[in-house]
Amino acid sequence: MGLFGLFGRKKEVELDDNITEGILQFENLNLKLAVIQVLMYDLNLLKPRFDIYGFADEHKELEINTDSYTVIEPALNFFRELSIPREFAQYVEKIDMDGGNEVYMNIIPQWDGEDECFDLNNLTSSEIRQFPNLKKATIMSSNFDKVKEIFDAENIDVELL
Repeated sequence: MGLFGLFGRKKEVELDDNITEGILQFENLNLKLAVIQVLMYDLNLLKPRFDIYGFADEHKELEINTDSYTVIEPALNFFRELSIPREFAQYVEKIDMDGGNEVYMNIIPQWDGEDECFDLNNLTSSEIRQFPNLKKATIMSSNFDKVKEIFDAENIDVELL
C-alpha cells in the first residue's frame, strides 16, 4: 500500500520548476525517503540529521512514543516538509532501500520491515531524471514490474530487495 495509501494521499505536488527552482521535487514520498536516506544518513550531506529520540526530547508536548510500532506523524511530517536542495541530486548514485534504514526507523522506530508501508510502488520519469548520477537501485516494492519500467527507461539498474 505504501504511505500514500496509508494516509489516503495521492501525491505530494506536481513537478513545477518555476515554483521551487532550487529544490528537488517528489510526487512519491517513498522515493523522497529513499533519497533522504542517501543524503542525510549515508553521505551526511543533508542537515539537520533527524533523530527521533532527540526530536521527542525537544518536543515533549507532543508525547512521542519512541517505542512505536506505528507511524509517528510529527516525524513523517518533518521528512515530508523537508526541502532538499537540487545541488545534492548529483551525489545520489545508488539507492538501497532496506527495512533497517535509519530514515524508516525514525518514522516507525519498531518497524520490522515486513509490511508494504515504505514500498516504492509509483514513480515518474521526471522524479528520477533529477538524479543524473543514479545508476543502481535496490528497492522494496509490491509493484516492481511497473516501477522497473521507469528505471529501465532511464537506464538505471534496479532490483527487488
